[in-house]
Amino acid sequence: MMIATNVSGRSYGTWIALLLSLLSIAGEVSAFGIIKPSSIGRPATRLSAQPKPKPFDPSYKAKPPTFNKATSLWEPSVETEEQPYGPWGSFLRGGPAPFVVRALNPADYDQAVFKYMAQTGCSRAEAQGNMDAFFNNAADWAYQKGEEARGRPVVDYTELKPKQAALVVTWALFVTPFLGRCAYLIAFTDKGWEITLDDVLSIGGMS
Repeated sequence: MMIATNVSGRSYGTWIALLLSLLSIAGEVSAFGIIKPSSIGRPATRLSAQPKPKPFDPSYKAKPPTFNKATSLWEPSVETEEQPYGPWGSFLRGGPAPFVVRALNPADYDQAVFKYMAQTGCSRAEAQGNMDAFFNNAADWAYQKGEEARGRPVVDYTELKPKQAALVVTWALFVTPFLGRCAYLIAFTDKGWEITLDDVLSIGGMS
């Protein structure tokens, strides 16, 4: 009975930790003002970095998306290009956070992209790269934009860096499953925090 109680308690704590992780991702989306319709389309809503970010490619001159007051949504112009890459492209560039945003809230993600395009006059590819960086780490992204405003070189967030992509894949295929296995053993078995490396690597060590 004591073991069952302990397992239940650990399980409860694990689920709380998972919920907090998901809420932190959602919080980044909300911080950009794209979850609630009232904040999605509000032209006065500002980007997290001030002053206005500079586009990486100033030669881009296509007509930007516009804000529809009737629907409170940002709408692409006839010159707005198609998505340059899908959710997996966001995963390789920005990690799991932008991937989760695109998987769970694709319309909200597009709203953030259109809004960024309208406010900076950049391409859709550049806007997606910036939003992937923002959802991955909003504080670092805002700091970088502040440095760019002071004259530092503008970062090309559309670039898919092989080393960064390899690191993301490594985390996805090895580190995350390893941590997940540890969490399972702690939460759902009587081993608790006394698990060993052999327990983690043993497929049959479930009890």
